[in-house]
Amino acid sequence: MKKNSKKLSILELVNVRWYNACAWYAVTLSCALKKRGHRVIVGGDPESPPIKEAEKFGLETYSKLWLSKKDPFTFAYNVKKLSELLEKEKIEIINAHLSESHLLASFISQFGKNKIPVIRTRGDVRPPKNNFLNRYLNNSLTDKIITTSEILKKSYLENLGIYEEKVKKIVPGIDKNYFHPQPKNQNWTKKLKIEDDCIVVGIVGRLSPVKGHKYFIQAADYVLKNCSKKVKFIIVGEDAQIKASQLKGMTKNLGIENRFSFFGRVNDVTKIISLLDIGVVCSVGSETICRSALEYMAMGKPVVGTTVNAIPEIISDGLNGILVPPKDGVKMGEAILELLENDQKRIEFGKKSRKLIEEKFTLDKFASQTEEVYFQTLKKSEKNA
Repeated sequence: MKKNSKKLSILELVNVRWYNACAWYAVTLSCALKKRGHRVIVGGDPESPPIKEAEKFGLETYSKLWLSKKDPFTFAYNVKKLSELLEKEKIEIINAHLSESHLLASFISQFGKNKIPVIRTRGDVRPPKNNFLNRYLNNSLTDKIITTSEILKKSYLENLGIYEEKVKKIVPGIDKNYFHPQPKNQNWTKKLKIEDDCIVVGIVGRLSPVKGHKYFIQAADYVLKNCSKKVKFIIVGEDAQIKASQLKGMTKNLGIENRFSFFGRVNDVTKIISLLDIGVVCSVGSETICRSALEYMAMGKPVVGTTVNAIPEIISDGLNGILVPPKDGVKMGEAILELLENDQKRIEFGKKSRKLIEEKFTLDKFASQTEEVYFQTLKKSEKNA
């Protein structure tokens, strides 16, 4: 898409207490918009994970806000600080990625010195609350709503009665230069003692029930009972609501612990993904962004995933992967087994994964779609002024 010659001063507000998918979406978008020549400031809570991550990428940040606090005194403080920032930096548009920052930005835009358009980006799986305040906030005080998936867009249309033209679905993009097909990392191959004729299946994500790790282990058990090839399974993710020791206990009870390797948080996930012949998303909920599927695909891996939320919007069933119902270890196992036993299909699906990234999920496409929303919103705002 052709770049617009006008460059914007943009404020992306993201007040997440940890670096989850919503924070990743906001920081990744900010990097992509900056690359297209815009000035982007990422605003958030002091020392918060999104602010620290944004700083790692060389983004401008503003961390004198306490967006996650909800008491009246802090709200008044945030109004003062944010108003000063908007005027000093001549911000032209605000994109709020969480409810607290959305309310603050809309309040300032409505009652402040200047009417600055407010975008609300929603990647949280929970549908918007259907009450008077939220309807007023989204219908009257918000200029445009961006959702990360079709299911979230539908929830805004149905729950809040917002007209469809006001809501735009924009799936994230991924850095296809950083995440790219590459040979299996030899250091990790040696460390895990992966033989040349061994096929590796893996799942990447925090250890939480919503990620469906227990069904991944059930699927592995099914595969190992029915597969004619050597297979190794890898689980990568830091402890959250469940611990790795619990999952290890499950593999031990099934007698398959010697076929599994577990890793917590890794500094460079590309090295682990390079080992995989099949990437798996076994989630039973969440996944309105599904970063792991994009990472697998960008690195040329076929993907087996569940039919949960945005996953079917990213993985094309029968083209680059196989979709199965959630909470069904046997169906998941059958899908993995199908790709294990069919080398040609597995390789072809991996190539299609990379092609889909290059066609649909690049950072430039992500930024250009968002940029288009920003320019449309500004044009409408100027017309109504």
